[in-house]
Amino acid sequence: MTTHSLGTARTRATAIREAARIWRRGMDDMDRMTVAAAARACHRPGGPSLAELEQRIRADRTARTIPHRAAA
Repeated sequence: MTTHSLGTARTRATAIREAARIWRRGMDDMDRMTVAAAARACHRPGGPSLAELEQRIRADRTARTIPHRAAA
């Protein structure tokens, strides 16, 4: 690997790590919100209804919580 391509690989790896960190922080922030508040934050005109978003958020949180409980 040349010095130039090594530098490019490092830059890309840094960008990927930063994007993952930002994504994870956003997920953590959404998890701290109530279901209703998270649904309002995600709602866009023409998209799913608030009730449908709330249902999806509850299902997502349940799916992500169950494996942790099983491991404990």
